[in-house]
Amino acid sequence: MFRKRIYLDYASLTPIDPRVSREMKRFSAPEFANPSSWYREGVDAKKALDTSRKTVADFLHALPDEIIFTSGGTEANSLAIQGVVKAAKVAGIEKPHIIISAIEHSSIIETCKMMEVGGCEVTKVGVDPRGVILLDELKRSIKLNTVLISVMTVNNEIGTVQPIREIAKILRHANNEFNRARLAETHNYPLFHTDAAQAALYNELYVEKLGVDLLTLDGSKIYGPRGMGCLYIKRDTPIKPIIQGGGQEYGMRSGTENLPGIAGFAKAVEIIRIERLNKETPPAGGERSNFFRHLMIEGLKKIKPDIKVNGPADEVDNDSTNNDSHRVADKLTKFSAVSPHILNVSIPGIDNEFFVMQLDARGVACSTKSSCLRDESESYVLKAIGADSKESLRFSFGRWTKKRHVLKALKIIGALIGD
Repeated sequence: MFRKRIYLDYASLTPIDPRVSREMKRFSAPEFANPSSWYREGVDAKKALDTSRKTVADFLHALPDEIIFTSGGTEANSLAIQGVVKAAKVAGIEKPHIIISAIEHSSIIETCKMMEVGGCEVTKVGVDPRGVILLDELKRSIKLNTVLISVMTVNNEIGTVQPIREIAKILRHANNEFNRARLAETHNYPLFHTDAAQAALYNELYVEKLGVDLLTLDGSKIYGPRGMGCLYIKRDTPIKPIIQGGGQEYGMRSGTENLPGIAGFAKAVEIIRIERLNKETPPAGGERSNFFRHLMIEGLKKIKPDIKVNGPADEVDNDSTNNDSHRVADKLTKFSAVSPHILNVSIPGIDNEFFVMQLDARGVACSTKSSCLRDESESYVLKAIGADSKESLRFSFGRWTKKRHVLKALKIIGALIGD
């Protein structure tokens, strides 16, 4: 897939699966009609659109009319926040309050900054050294005017898996407590949104069990097309559109549907479902990626024992004496707190930006922080957990990662640190 180069930045962008490309090509040339047209080709396009919507809905255990296709995760996140606030103001809540974690994706943080300028209140809840949201602080932050809580399922920089179900329970209690004091015609606030862009490959996303009202997916994180995503919106959730026009996507996202992108996105989701049925990528697992993650940790600690894993750590992460890579498979954890495909480490003594350039020159692609923080001097995620941004690297693994790739990358890193 990557010829002689070693790609270890899957959290930034996954390559498009060839099966997805073929599906997109089908709807780009021979079957290209507008789904809103009434002639035969348009009717066929509408059927394809409906089929794709059902595929994504089934993946989330949702209803087809609860899936709104967007241009990607950023737009879906923006729609969730702006749309809920817009509806809350219509319902008479003059100063809507939003709660997010301190380590949300930049698309959440920047949208919330804009909402503050527009008259909203925003509270950032802290996280512990693993990057897990502080639940007691979250409880204390909920107020009578809180309309939305947004907490990502899996952090894109350090891989922390947040306790989404526990947060949902806190919200249900808040709903019961606060709605007695609200106007009878208002909806049960606060609503719950989760950005699950990094979670779709390895976590079971059963929206009813998670207890969420809104959920974001992004095609570019699941071997699907770029510029394609969706927002799950639970039925009867009070939300207003932020794009006006012809009323496509149940009136929530106007504009001619990107049928090739939607079909490709649905194909990517279908591939994940099939892999799980074949037990290649269990819902709570991802043994291959987890193997590579631990292999990388052990290899790095052989090179430099004081290397630190940023975010959740398990017994393999902390055991610098374990030098037998053949035993890694026997130590696969249940990683309820960390996603298997993301590894963020601090390597004392390096300048991470220069180190990434050195690795790139030797054929290894990794990153220093989220690519969405291009103009930031440091990672606010790492700062929130007390890690050193200047010495940190993120490696992420995926569908085409091989053991030889990890071992070669370790050899190159060892030579660079040795120099």
